[in-house]
Amino acid sequence: MPKIPDCNHCLLSAHDPHIVCAVHPEGIEDDSCLDFREDPNAPVEELWHPQGASYYNGELILQPRQRWTPQQQLQLLVVHQSYFDRLLCR
Repeated sequence: MPKIPDCNHCLLSAHDPHIVCAVHPEGIEDDSCLDFREDPNAPVEELWHPQGASYYNGELILQPRQRWTPQQQLQLLVVHQSYFDRLLCR
């Protein structure tokens, strides 16, 4: 039986190409293993993303370009004081 993806991060994994693990040397038949134990020393998969993008549910999403810079946004709030006053009065 082949390994499942969780085998690489399992504490019981043999890390041997001929044996899957100590409990199931030949592998398992299901998509998940009831004996799975997370290995605290396993390397963490890093989800690198470029600036202006983020991962949501494993999918890389690019952030839309902002119309105004933060400094321009602040200037708009200062210029339009009535709008800013209405926010504070609520």
